[in-house]
Amino acid sequence: MYFTFACPRCEKKLRVAETAAGRKAACPFCRASFVVPAPPVEQDDPMAALREIGETGGESLADRVARGKRRRRERAEPPRPRSGWAERTDVSILRSVLLGSALTAAFLALVFPVRNLYLGELFFHRGWVPFALVFLMGWSAAILFLKWRKLKRQRASMLFDLLPNDLAEDITADSVDRFVQHVHSLPAASGESFLINRVLRALEHFKVRQSNPEVVSLLASQSEIDANAVQSSYTLLNVFVWAIPILGFIGTVIGISAAVGGFSGSMEQAADITALKESLNSVTAGLATAFDTTLVALVMSMLVMFPSSSMQKAEEDLLNSVDEYCNENLLKRLNDGSGQLAEGAPQDGSSAAVRRAVDAVIKAHRQEMAAWTEQLQKVGSAVSSEVAETWRKINEEIKSRQQQNADQTQDVEKCLALFQQRLDEVVGTTGQAHNRAAEAMEQAARSLQAYCAALEQGLGRLNDVLAQLGQRQVVIQAPPRRRWFFFGNQRR
Repeated sequence: MYFTFACPRCEKKLRVAETAAGRKAACPFCRASFVVPAPPVEQDDPMAALREIGETGGESLADRVARGKRRRRERAEPPRPRSGWAERTDVSILRSVLLGSALTAAFLALVFPVRNLYLGELFFHRGWVPFALVFLMGWSAAILFLKWRKLKRQRASMLFDLLPNDLAEDITADSVDRFVQHVHSLPAASGESFLINRVLRALEHFKVRQSNPEVVSLLASQSEIDANAVQSSYTLLNVFVWAIPILGFIGTVIGISAAVGGFSGSMEQAADITALKESLNSVTAGLATAFDTTLVALVMSMLVMFPSSSMQKAEEDLLNSVDEYCNENLLKRLNDGSGQLAEGAPQDGSSAAVRRAVDAVIKAHRQEMAAWTEQLQKVGSAVSSEVAETWRKINEEIKSRQQQNADQTQDVEKCLALFQQRLDEVVGTTGQAHNRAAEAMEQAARSLQAYCAALEQGLGRLNDVLAQLGQRQVVIQAPPRRRWFFFGNQRR
């Protein structure tokens, strides 16, 4: 939420968020530094707004005439000068180059007295690469300094009361001109502040289209445009962060090339000790150039990268604050007439007073609503505890059923194990019987085979005998029967 307070020095009205209370700030009008006070404590009177309506009875004819004269006077009054502001957070290339050159000269002038020490040798005895590195770092520092100044002024513009409640409670088609005129009267141009530019564009668009959804779309697109503008303003710094290590590698290549060239010369003059020492000096100097330029480049790259990232994050936070300001102070007060209950409802301050009265009367019943809410919370807690107890009992019942099922499963497993054991025994007995039957059948087969072999042998002999007999006849007489019993009369 935002609240309004007066500057301690120039007594101009300023608007800030409640979260900024206790912080140091600078007035955008008189540039005076002060500490943001704490937000005032609101004391709601349910009948204050109703009394206001009863006392005023709406806007009279004299009030309307005075308002028209004030509007004409504001239109005829020239805008106040807008000095001291810059174009968003972009910086001038020429100004940054000049400031970077001055910083480079100042740095080299400070290091020049110690040029014979190790620190001075890093910049004065390592070729042209360290001078280029110092210039790029100075240029980057100049850009960051200029962007910091503009960011500071952007934050100061957040204190402007762009939409004062004194002009109107709601921003309607009749009151939008007063708000536009008020924004133009501020000591800052529309293109010099993200906040002022966005609010002014929204008001002008609402004046033409008179549609809240279209204003919302415009603010969303403008937010993307501002974000892209902030992102593109760091392109040159990103190039410097890339170019500084590249220059360090170039210095490394130059130093190694010099070292290799000096080493080849020393090999050619190996017979002369003096020439060899001088060649070794050139070799060590080339290696020193190679490593020192890389060291200086990496350190400078880090010194540029961290402030650049911090500054970019600060600008993104500023854009988020602008979005929040528009949502809290602009969109909530836009009234295009689409939400009226009846056609031809008043658009002046009386409708706002009625709404405030209704809100105040509703606030009187908040305690009763809070009591009902507390009772509902107690009922909800009781229901929750009852449900939890019921679920606990159900869970215990499920666990007992699971234990019973587990015991039954164990019994079934035991029965299956016993059945498996009996089945294994039956399988073993059946296997033995099968083996015995197979042996008996094998023995019978051998006996039958032997019988068949003997029969074949007998038939073969019979064939031989028949072949010897030829056409002879053979008579086979049966032997006489012997009587082994006699009748009784014959024995006598």
